Amino acid sequence: MARIPEAVRFVYCRDCGAYRYQGGWNEGLESVEGTLREYLHMVLTVRMKPTEAVEEAWVESIELMQAFDGPGVYTALVTVAGRAGGQSLVERKIITVEASQALCPRCTARSTGRGFEAEVKVRSTAGSLGRDVKTGIARVLRRSRSIAGFVVKVDENREGLDIYLTDQTAARILAGKLRSEFSAEVKESYKLVGRQPSGRRKGRLTISVRIPEYRPGELISVEGRPHLYLGRSGRGLVTIDLDTGRERVVDTSRTGVLAGVKRYEPGARLRRMMLLSSSGDSMVFLDVDKGMQEVVDAPRGSVRSFVESMEPGRVYEVFIHGGRIYVLRETG
Repeated sequence: MARIPEAVRFVYCRDCGAYRYQGGWNEGLESVEGTLREYLHMVLTVRMKPTEAVEEAWVESIELMQAFDGPGVYTALVTVAGRAGGQSLVERKIITVEASQALCPRCTARSTGRGFEAEVKVRSTAGSLGRDVKTGIARVLRRSRSIAGFVVKVDENREGLDIYLTDQTAARILAGKLRSEFSAEVKESYKLVGRQPSGRRKGRLTISVRIPEYRPGELISVEGRPHLYLGRSGRGLVTIDLDTGRERVVDTSRTGVLAGVKRYEPGARLRRMMLLSSSGDSMVFLDVDKGMQEVVDAPRGSVRSFVESMEPGRVYEVFIHGGRIYVLRETG
């Protein structure tokens, strides 16, 4: 009914289970045996040659005669079905399968630490990455199989993390996830490093990911103006513009925006003040460093608090700006 190869060679990666086909490597299934069945079905379908009388033929099923147990020679029972002259046909054939192991280019690069095509350099506005950010990056890599499979190595240094990948698309996906997760600024650069065997130019992609690291309640400067940092959102940094008293989002996805964001130096406007009394429309504060020389009687509407509750006799860190008093945190 149809001719199929009597012997098929199957080469798979001993580390990740990918298989070689037509000169390239393809991602395998969860088990090597499952990958082998898929591979045989594909190869036999492509190389099948029905006889002239057969209108249509296909591989109905493939059964390994022995349990798959790594490299070696196996026997498979192949059921071929087809149609001829309005009748259904079935034919069974025995083929030999030679299975062998190798290392795919991705796993070779991972084992040697070389052969990468992209580098994602993760840095922090704080000078070094905090523990929470490092944990978050590890979580992104762990949850994204489409990225983790291309990671060759991760180098930690004083400046941050350097993540090397064998695939440039995976590197861009990783950078996009970090931008979304941490409101990071992302920049790309490209460098030619040689030529491929085909003669095409070979380039290496470098992606710079700069993560803003500030504590909620921290004073930051945005383009020279004081802001109170509240946290992150999917669109950027959530702050209060202390010149206007209004909440805003600093869009860090725009190139160059983070260059204008830094820690704010408040000088004498950042004080430690004790709340003496709070009644009606008045709140009275005492500067604990200056004593009774500095008592501030402020209208309640000019005081904005970022602590859970305020009680007389407690000391708070406050920032005085633009006729407003911002109560940042309790200092004890």
